[in-house]
Amino acid sequence: MGHSCCIVITWVVGWVSSDDEIQALPRRSREMSSPHLQWLITRKNSSFILKKRNVKQPFSTEPLHLTNRHCYKYNTLVHKNVIGVEPAKDKNGFVVAMKSKTKVFKPKASIIRFQIKSGPRHTLAKLRNIVKAGYRKDCRSAVLKKASAIIRSEKTRVAKKAKPAKKAE
Repeated sequence: MGHSCCIVITWVVGWVSSDDEIQALPRRSREMSSPHLQWLITRKNSSFILKKRNVKQPFSTEPLHLTNRHCYKYNTLVHKNVIGVEPAKDKNGFVVAMKSKTKVFKPKASIIRFQIKSGPRHTLAKLRNIVKAGYRKDCRSAVLKKASAIIRSEKTRVAKKAKPAKKAE
């Protein structure tokens, strides 16, 4: 199942452990550190890194990850705006999961999921409009590629009929 990781760096010396302590802090110190700083911290030591032999680029097993490559651009832990596509449980369409801009300190509650299942072209058009409306335009092509791959995988393939063998004269 999915793991959640949240690093809180405060202006006050010390670690913040509970939500009540976070709410008691002034607004400036409640904000998360920059995505670049978080990436530098988690780049080498993350439980989601999957290294293979003879493969230069390591893989990532993060939830909502689009390409499964361990890189800053597609990292779902450090960015505020994250959108992911997953296959639906009923094999009809796909589930879009987006990280909410609120509830930043509650990783499980910050993910909004909904299913789109109204035909291949219509679902991809809806997804394209969702990404255009404010979620990471640089990840638009990766989101659409993953969604179309899920749609292709759900199609049932018709087995080709075997052609009769020609009789030798």
